[in-house]
Amino acid sequence: ALGSETGYHGAHASVHKMASGFGAKGTEGRCTPVWRNFSRCMSTADDPSECNDLREDYFECLHHRKEITRENTINEQRYKNMMEKSDKLKEDIWKHVFDTSWTKVEPKEKAKK
Repeated sequence: ALGSETGYHGAHASVHKMASGFGAKGTEGRCTPVWRNFSRCMSTADDPSECNDLREDYFECLHHRKEITRENTINEQRYKNMMEKSDKLKEDIWKHVFDTSWTKVEPKEKAKK
């Protein structure tokens, strides 16, 4: 019946059953130790919310959402910094390109004083 085979035990359906526990190469999966800690916590905790941090760690291990979000934020900032530097360099270059002050010739009388 519903329960032991599916791992469904009320509101915490995914808590009691995990994938095989083996990694892609037959060794222990990278998230298995994190899962064990979370599972141990859930089996001993009076309140499931006590295990929220371990649950969050387990899902981060599986999906890397926080890591990816942080990496995207860093890359966006890096791109923004590069564009600001690029805009500044372009501005400086164009100032020199259109600088015509070197073409101005002063009369010799003024130059002697």
